[in-house]
Amino acid sequence: MKNAALALMFAIPMMCSASASAADAPPPFPLAKGHTALVVTDPQHDFLDPKGVAYGLFADNLKELNAIDNMERLFKTAKQSGMPVFVSPHGYFPTDHMWENPGALQKQLLQLNIFGRKDAVYASDLNGSGADFLARYKPYILDGKTVVTSPHKVFGPNSNDLLLQLRSRGVDTVVLAGLAANLCVDSHLRELVENGFKVVVVKDAVGAPGADAYKAAVTNYGFIANAVWNTDEAVKAMGR
Repeated sequence: MKNAALALMFAIPMMCSASASAADAPPPFPLAKGHTALVVTDPQHDFLDPKGVAYGLFADNLKELNAIDNMERLFKTAKQSGMPVFVSPHGYFPTDHMWENPGALQKQLLQLNIFGRKDAVYASDLNGSGADFLARYKPYILDGKTVVTSPHKVFGPNSNDLLLQLRSRGVDTVVLAGLAANLCVDSHLRELVENGFKVVVVKDAVGAPGADAYKAAVTNYGFIANAVWNTDEAVKAMGR
């Protein structure tokens, strides 16, 4: 019994490693037209613009991955191929600062006013704010066809209408990218999978606050996602 337990103990890491490696290969399922969507989380100034409040935390990883260009390639390919695009942004309004028990990171985000908004009703304050979309992405996002969900408040889509919007369009497979790799992308991945969606994460079209955070994110993707692709693989599959 003791020997069997030891054998299992050493086998588990090998099994995990194999699972993570297998997820790096293109998945066995095609991206069916009409049932697949591109979902991008937080393509906003505070993360992606050099003047953004949190840009400095992501700058090195974004440059190393060429993530800003890669996200644009995904947007462009989706539009050219007729694939629906969904953006799940972050946003905090004045009333959100009245929360009694925000988590540690949530508290810091609120204190730094990252993705801060003044107007929850008319969105008159959005243009040019830290919560605004990166300018180079606006032609894809503001074309009248992209679904921009209500803001998510913590990390996942539990608090916005992303799942409703996807289901209402008959989507069952998601190509996922965006910020932050280890937080919002990770949380969106988990919630989507828990709700029966097939998810491919594009590992070089994300950004994390440092190498360790990125490594942790990609490790989790390998265990949770249906597949983990790079941008070249995603663009090829999306364009078919």
